[in-house]
Amino acid sequence: MVTAQYIGAMCSEYRRYFLKVSQQQIADETGVSRELVSKFERGTNPNALVLFWFIKHGIFDWVPIEKWNGWSGV
Repeated sequence: MVTAQYIGAMCSEYRRYFLKVSQQQIADETGVSRELVSKFERGTNPNALVLFWFIKHGIFDWVPIEKWNGWSGV
């Protein structure tokens, strides 16, 4: 089963190594706090706005949606 922690870790890795953007940049674009982005990436707050930001910026091109099957964090 895919957990919120797994999704957050994949998004964090994608952000840092492929997009090369900061948590603050995501926070500014989504209108949430940097702390909330951090909590999302740690899997403690599965926020839909942050998840949608990653979807908009191509996370499924890097991690196929099939690997996320069964995640119920949002």
